[in-house]
Amino acid sequence: MADATPMLARLHPYTHTRLHTCTLTRLHAKKGDDGMLRFVRLRFEAEVTNDGTLPRFFGPTLRGALGLNFRKMVCVTHLDDCSQCILRFQCPYTRFFEPFAPADHPFAKRLVQMPRPFSLQVPPPSNSPVTFKVGDAFSFGMTIWHQAENLLPYLIVAVQRTLANGIGKGLKASLVRVVAGSGEDEMEVFSAREGIIVTSLPSVSAGEILASTKEKVSRLIVRFVTPTRIDLSGKLQNPVTFSALVKGANERGRALFWAYERTEPPWDGKVLVENARKVEMTDGEQVWLDLQRFSRRQQERLKVGGVIGWTEFEGEDLSPFLPLLKLMEWVHVGKLGTMGLGQIVVEAS
Repeated sequence: MADATPMLARLHPYTHTRLHTCTLTRLHAKKGDDGMLRFVRLRFEAEVTNDGTLPRFFGPTLRGALGLNFRKMVCVTHLDDCSQCILRFQCPYTRFFEPFAPADHPFAKRLVQMPRPFSLQVPPPSNSPVTFKVGDAFSFGMTIWHQAENLLPYLIVAVQRTLANGIGKGLKASLVRVVAGSGEDEMEVFSAREGIIVTSLPSVSAGEILASTKEKVSRLIVRFVTPTRIDLSGKLQNPVTFSALVKGANERGRALFWAYERTEPPWDGKVLVENARKVEMTDGEQVWLDLQRFSRRQQERLKVGGVIGWTEFEGEDLSPFLPLLKLMEWVHVGKLGTMGLGQIVVEAS
């Protein structure tokens, strides 16, 4: 015990990250930036330290716990309503979880609510609650497209606290590392062992994602990996037709460009929506999955269900739709992408 006190004095009281060894490393910005939104994919890898259970689809549970811990960590005014806070445009919490459009934003009147700058990647729904044992691996993903380098340190500490405090029924875990990118561009940006956060992150621009394909495509298969909740004019879409998918994707993408690029998106949404009506659903299986989450703010259970499954669509030439649908693979389509809903995979043939 005599040797423990000096060590504890060098540890942060909440995160147990050694502050004297924790440094932020920023490398040169990636060349070829086209000025558009840049997307950073992160994977958080942890080890379970206490047995526990999560709901069959734990995206809402994880998002709720992460938001709560993030807010407690950075809030200095302790107001119940962030919209009344004088720090709402500077606070890391509001920038990430409750962004506000400043008065001089050119699309402030169109943005009833600023879209959050991230989507959450979690496993597809299971048939029953998911049980974890001590020593099991626990991981989830996140895609960020605004101020990722500035927000990453806050996010890592918030994840540490969230997992240490516990989520679901008894589940606790210790964050082992955070990885950015995928494939050849994958790099470790945080290691609990080293205590170092790297904030120069591999990213993909919207321009690269939206790059048009010149090849004609007559068939698309869309897989609804997690419940997809597309709401058009107050009506939830079940099943999700191609027309509904494109309308939902156009609304989602347009809002992101309005909010974070302050410009109209680089595609003609009206033409895409009109032409989408000509595309037929030829095969597939869609099932509506009823899910609920508990809202701490409203103190009640809310429905968060959506469509899962897959669908084959056919048309004369579907290549004009591919850029927008590929963008949805990064940002998710429909409602509640920050809770893991709306994750899709698009396959062209």
